[in-house]
Amino acid sequence: MARNEWKTGWGVRRRGFTLIELLVVVAIIALLISILLPSLNNARKSAKAVKCGANQNHVGKAVHAYLGENNGTFPASYFYNYAYKRYSLTNQPSSGADYGYTHWSYFLYNTGEADDASFQCPEFNNGGCPRTNPGPKGENWEPGQYDDNGSVAANMPSVEDSQATRMAYTGNAAVMPRNKFTRELSLGPRVNRFVRDADINTQRPVILAAEFTNNWKAIAVDASSGFKSKSHRSINPFFHVGSGSSEYDPPENTPGFVYGDPTSATYGLRPLSELEEGENLIDNRSFPETNAVGRHHPGGDRLGGTANFLYVDGSTQRKTILQTLDGREWGDKYYSLSGRNEVNMQYRAGQGE
Repeated sequence: MARNEWKTGWGVRRRGFTLIELLVVVAIIALLISILLPSLNNARKSAKAVKCGANQNHVGKAVHAYLGENNGTFPASYFYNYAYKRYSLTNQPSSGADYGYTHWSYFLYNTGEADDASFQCPEFNNGGCPRTNPGPKGENWEPGQYDDNGSVAANMPSVEDSQATRMAYTGNAAVMPRNKFTRELSLGPRVNRFVRDADINTQRPVILAAEFTNNWKAIAVDASSGFKSKSHRSINPFFHVGSGSSEYDPPENTPGFVYGDPTSATYGLRPLSELEEGENLIDNRSFPETNAVGRHHPGGDRLGGTANFLYVDGSTQRKTILQTLDGREWGDKYYSLSGRNEVNMQYRAGQGE
């Protein structure tokens, strides 16, 4: 008779596992799972990063179609609407966006060049940051959010921005200007202007759009009533040596734009660990707005992970923010700003002129 078998009146029966043998098998399976899970998680994150880059690439193709139809001129990042769903370059209320915003994403999906999902990334909760004014549908709001009119939840009178439902991407403000085309809106001597593709020096890559950080509250304004998303905003990548991140304040004949904070060896970028619970990382005069760029994909450096970047030539690359700043990839001029807008490309952060 074979080992581990014995004969009974019912025939030959095999001996089962002992408790110790079963525990050993369970322990081995648990060990294998603990080894495989990080690899599976990394593979999942890499797949999300690839999908995010593919969406961004589709947005880039839509922008190039827009350029072909608009005399090679890039869209503005946003306008204040003067009435519901209506905007005008020369008729923007100085009081703000009481009627919502018209955002650059609208010019792409409204013409059918890109669909709503193209502006989303699977690494974000719900695909991206909510609109500043999400409108009357509850699923477009985030808990704790309020809009420009003080609403804290969806209701039928809620203002809705002309913008993709969720935004994972933000424009380079040097290429996609804000709406400050008059001094009444800029509150300074400098104003924004439109940028044509022929204006941009393409001897080195120039970023058109980047990913937001995947924590929507980090790009929101905090108030007692909640958080107001600023997903309509483009990123200002530069500092003026005299006025910091406030690009409209310096006199028009005063040069002095540099990459990031000139007192910092990392251009004012803070480690991700200090920003995970951050708020108001955009439109903050205390530190560069590039802190609001994402760092949620695999790879990276001491400051955090990587993000996808869309370039004016339509290509997409995944890298760290620090690499884009070291490579001077946000432009050699503040193209969308009036006056002396050249950027000191030789200036090394933290090392003086």
